[in-house]
Amino acid sequence: MRVLFTTYAAASHYYPMVPLAWALRLAGHEVRVAAQPSFAPRVAEAGLQPVAAGADADPGAAWRGLDLGVKGDPAGGAGERTARTMTMFRLAAEAIVDDVVAVAREWPADLVVFEPREYAGPAAAELLGIPSVRLPYGIDHTPPRRDAEWPLLAPLWERLGLASVDAAGTATLCPCPPSLQVPDLPEQWPMRYIPHNGRSHAPAWTHDGERRVCVTWGTSMAQASGHLEPLEELLGALSGVDGEVVLAVDPAQREMLGDLPPGVRVAGGVPLNLLLPTCAAVVHQGGAGTTMTAAACGVPQFVVPVKGDQLVNAERVSARGVGLSVPYARLDAAEAREAVRVLLGDPRVRRAAREVAAENAAQPGPAEAVATLAELGTR
Repeated sequence: MRVLFTTYAAASHYYPMVPLAWALRLAGHEVRVAAQPSFAPRVAEAGLQPVAAGADADPGAAWRGLDLGVKGDPAGGAGERTARTMTMFRLAAEAIVDDVVAVAREWPADLVVFEPREYAGPAAAELLGIPSVRLPYGIDHTPPRRDAEWPLLAPLWERLGLASVDAAGTATLCPCPPSLQVPDLPEQWPMRYIPHNGRSHAPAWTHDGERRVCVTWGTSMAQASGHLEPLEELLGALSGVDGEVVLAVDPAQREMLGDLPPGVRVAGGVPLNLLLPTCAAVVHQGGAGTTMTAAACGVPQFVVPVKGDQLVNAERVSARGVGLSVPYARLDAAEAREAVRVLLGDPRVRRAAREVAAENAAQPGPAEAVATLAELGTR
């Protein structure tokens, strides 16, 4: 087969696709990955062939004029966030869709694999009459939002002369342990979540047996807001916890933090899939990559969500018993310290985290999913 992957230009959206793309390559299928031109080097870094499609879109254009203060809702509340979020993803899709259609037609592709926030892929598949597979990057938070979100994509469909598009694709391949997943979803094909974090190495200190608490805030929040104030608050709150505090921060964002509390070790570019197995707990904002990597590694989580899918991820972590969560809007230092103390001392949380990791490991791997995709792509 010839399989065209499409992704929004963010590592957190793309990286979960890499294991499946490589499984297809190792089975002898051809794979290309279409994304904005500036993201092509990130695609190539994973050893896959990029297609620099269209032009780069400005993700901040949809948010201009809106106060994104992390401790309060914007004007208009959730409805305003939904409208601007879908505008951001629609503009990104519009910037690449013509080239995505051209590649899928002229290559030609037998199958399109897309992640839930990339809408040029399913549109191209609909236009050309080829099957498409939706690959969520973690807990599948978008189906309950379809009625509110999909009508906002109408200008994209109209651009291609389509009345509408089923943005769920032909099928969904789900890389989330069932007990961590949101309930009552349409039928999905299971697949194991395999963390991929790009080029990586594990420094010697990750093998020294130290009791660690990892603190991270992902990368997209700082890109959107231009600061890491929540992360600074958490680091200050966790000073003195029973164990070494390790800060996992993108080296490019380290300068946003200034001086750190005494005793905090900076992990720099050490990827989470190598760092988290050495940790007793992880504190984070609820991003999909951190949530799923911690789940795959069996590490208890303290989630401090701000918005969007972070809130869903935090709710599922708490509901499954693999961690605790407190919205950042009402977090205080004492509460953060107490949450981490519970994670480090409660055997029930550690047991639940190990159960979810075992559940994930029992799911079919990407290589097993390839046979299903091959059947779909050759219909």
